[in-house]
Amino acid sequence: MKSDPLASNSFTVISGLAHELDSPLKSILSRTQKLINDYKNRDFEFISYKDFKVIISTLEQLERQLQHCSQTTSRMLYVGKRHARLEENNCQANDIIKNVMEELSPQLKSAHIKLTSQLGKQLPLVTVGPIECHQIIHNVIINAVQAMPGGGTIRVRTSLDKTSGFVSINVTDQGVGITPDHLSRVFEPFFTTKERGVDKSSGLGLSIIYSIVNAVGGSIHIKSSLRKGTVVQISLPVYQP
Repeated sequence: MKSDPLASNSFTVISGLAHELDSPLKSILSRTQKLINDYKNRDFEFISYKDFKVIISTLEQLERQLQHCSQTTSRMLYVGKRHARLEENNCQANDIIKNVMEELSPQLKSAHIKLTSQLGKQLPLVTVGPIECHQIIHNVIINAVQAMPGGGTIRVRTSLDKTSGFVSINVTDQGVGITPDHLSRVFEPFFTTKERGVDKSSGLGLSIIYSIVNAVGGSIHIKSSLRKGTVVQISLPVYQP
């Protein structure tokens, strides 16, 4: 009996998203407990400006972490919907890219990153569901953002190779780059050179992408130069009804 690649792939996605919840939830618990312990036994009618700043700063950190958890669980719900609608095995990649760009707009703005796109006209549907395609695009762009702490530009380009029957999605960043020894390991689950946590990395992003792309018969390649940036090249097969 053959295994279902979509079911296996969805399990990988869910596992990765659940792993992303672990660090922020632990941080939320720790910060909340500290705030309670620091102030629950204090008897005062007013607080100092220093105390006020500490409380507000902690609440802002908790808010960011809760937003991260909310976004993660939303992606879990997307995967759940995908299970309920297995007939959705195709999508328009350009539409997914536009949706992700809009979704990440506030985060990109705060990170001083400009996201530009050059999307091929009248691209055919690709053989991957909208949820999986969203996961691919979202993770690639988030990886690029994390590699650009000083800001810069991320470029997304799509095109059709009529000879091979594949749609290409290229994402180019101006980030710190990847060393050759790390480049050979980027698709390993939980491998990351970045700090883990909110707005950081769980080490599962590229592993999830690799799993999805291979499950639908596509390919993914990464080219990178230190201090110059990285190009992620994804090829997805054109959908054949």
